[in-house]
Amino acid sequence: MKFLSILLCLIAQIAFGQISGTVKGIEGNQETPLPGASVFWEGTDIGTTTDAKGKYSIERSPKSNRLKVSFIGFSSQTKIVISRKGTMNFTLKEDGQKLNEVELIGRVDASTVDLKSPELTYKIDSKELRKAACCNLSESFETNASVDVSFADAVTGTKHIEMLGLAGRYALIQRENIPFARGINASTGFTYIPGPFVESIQLTKGLSSVMNGYESITGQINVEFLKPENAPKLFLNVFGNEGGRMEGNVVSAFTLNEKTSSEILAHYSNTPIVNDHNSDGFADMPIGGEINISNKWHFGRDGKGWEGQIGATAIRDIKKGGQVDFVKEQNPSDSVWGYSSTGRRFEVFGKAGYVFANNLNRSLGLIFSANYHDREATFGSRNYLGEQSGFYFNSIFQDIIGNTNHRFKTGLSVQGDDISEVYISSPLSSLAFNSNRTEIVPGAYFEYTYNPNPKLTMVAGLRGDYNSFFKKAFLTPRANVKYDINENSTLRIGGGRGQRTANPIIEHIHAMATGRLLNFNGISNITPEVAWNSGLGWSQKINILGKEFQFNLDGFYTYFENQLVVDSDFDPSTIYFLYRSDSRSLSLFSQLDFEIIKNLDMRLAYKFLKSEENYLEGLRQVYLVPKNRAFANLSYSTESKWKFDFTLNWFGEKRLPDSDQHAANIQIPDVSPSFVTANVQVNKEFKNGLEVFLGSDNVFNFQQTSSPIINSQNPYSNTFDTNYAWGPIFGRNIYLGLYYSLK
Repeated sequence: MKFLSILLCLIAQIAFGQISGTVKGIEGNQETPLPGASVFWEGTDIGTTTDAKGKYSIERSPKSNRLKVSFIGFSSQTKIVISRKGTMNFTLKEDGQKLNEVELIGRVDASTVDLKSPELTYKIDSKELRKAACCNLSESFETNASVDVSFADAVTGTKHIEMLGLAGRYALIQRENIPFARGINASTGFTYIPGPFVESIQLTKGLSSVMNGYESITGQINVEFLKPENAPKLFLNVFGNEGGRMEGNVVSAFTLNEKTSSEILAHYSNTPIVNDHNSDGFADMPIGGEINISNKWHFGRDGKGWEGQIGATAIRDIKKGGQVDFVKEQNPSDSVWGYSSTGRRFEVFGKAGYVFANNLNRSLGLIFSANYHDREATFGSRNYLGEQSGFYFNSIFQDIIGNTNHRFKTGLSVQGDDISEVYISSPLSSLAFNSNRTEIVPGAYFEYTYNPNPKLTMVAGLRGDYNSFFKKAFLTPRANVKYDINENSTLRIGGGRGQRTANPIIEHIHAMATGRLLNFNGISNITPEVAWNSGLGWSQKINILGKEFQFNLDGFYTYFENQLVVDSDFDPSTIYFLYRSDSRSLSLFSQLDFEIIKNLDMRLAYKFLKSEENYLEGLRQVYLVPKNRAFANLSYSTESKWKFDFTLNWFGEKRLPDSDQHAANIQIPDVSPSFVTANVQVNKEFKNGLEVFLGSDNVFNFQQTSSPIINSQNPYSNTFDTNYAWGPIFGRNIYLGLYYSLK
């Protein structure tokens, strides 16, 4: 009972081996941050330096528990660390020596490949996120070529992401290591993570650790929010663009005592203005807004080895789109086609970690969340109601076997979902769909890491789970190997299995934004989606004339034993939902990062995607996924705190659903033309914590040449279809905003 009480009070997460904090110096009677201070584990070569604000983050060392800080002109300080994760702040005093002033200038890359991880993981920090307006998670990848962002249709305005040529639902999207964008939240989860809340993102391509579950297939995106113990007392972000979108974000952190801190994160966004730039009679983007509030409490070490956090989130969003008359009028006629959506989400979550005092390599972590989510949507005469109650628990015990060359993680987990999806059409012009599923999946895993020397890391994991809905047990094997050929060359290889249960309507909500019949006969018996993924990656540092170039090359192949496919080709008046085998995707990606001159960075990338689904007429390229994409980003900063960013995207041809069986006057080409878009942004940072930014999306004002909607004049006909949005509809979109931070 004592253990249960601790679990319920702290509700938890394991310490993942990171110590962070600030280093300040006392000059006279005033404390000031010390940028460039050395932070290292005494007796080892593991160390780091503080950033411009005196902040640091360092991995926990298994060989030392003495963390030392030094800075020129100040007395060094050492503290004993007993936790595997937490906050350790240092305040240094002047040592009285008279020294000449030394200017320390350091650069930290905004987006880097984690060279220590056996998985291909990109670390994206707040510096990278501020290169764009970054209103929500889907827009956080505008300056990252590993993830593609596009609109699902020309009505809902919902952005979705793609990894390795496959939809974002095949990636495990986590918020602080808790599954987030899944189930009913699959189509909206990206917009429910405001960019200004984000401290960093870890993006893993390919299969992730079995510790995180069995669902990931193409990768994992873990989003870390600002932490109560490190967040500013007040952080404010305000944003607006010429499309009428307005947004405000507030973060407020406070400390109750040295062991307890809390923060409140609040988001509000609204688009009250109706725009129809392409004059097709439909709003380019829906109007409406979102309210998102989160509160989190962090409990530091209690003197007995425990620490943890607990939090809650509440979200509500309302959208309205479709024909302009429907959006503008309070009581539009029944002949006007409209889209409306209302969603609510409530969640409580917690984490706790315990470190064994007599063995710093041994720890126990606990993670918990419970959520409720519903969504009601109307598309013309079609209605959708989705509802989900879910919970998640994961335990993580880690230790060594003999010595630190042999490490392991093991634990028990359980994930439960009660999901209902109801689709009806009035009049019944389409087959109805009603799915109620209670799915409880208990499981256990074991992951072994072999690290005989600094060059080689091998990770092998296996988990077993039992799905109560399918009444079937299944195994998930995964493995990753990293080998440092030399100090400049790193090779990775990995692969394994992934499985998930599709939620047909919400994950393909764009199919409702048509007049076609929806045929669900092919999914009358729900079966799990199962896929195998394998990948190879190479990272290379190259030094040319004193300049360092970082080159990354990777290739991934995904093969589906079973996949839910939505076929819009076979019949021009019907969309078929069916399970198929043999779908596959090949992704080849290369990226080069380098500094042209001081403070001027360039990133170049190219991606080839051969992503094919097994439709009724055989394997074909997936809709709206370009086979070729190129990317360039220029970033320049000055000593006077000006920042300039320019991003250029080239998209190759995209395959569109077949329309050659339609009447000649509403046919659309089978493929889109290639096109280029560009984004630009200028930031100015001031000394008082204020940062102002001005930018433009699609600065060259490109708009797609063909209509994104087939037969937009007759939205209640069976040839009406909004799924032909292959490029920008709105055109150039200028925006202005600011950040304000009070420490």
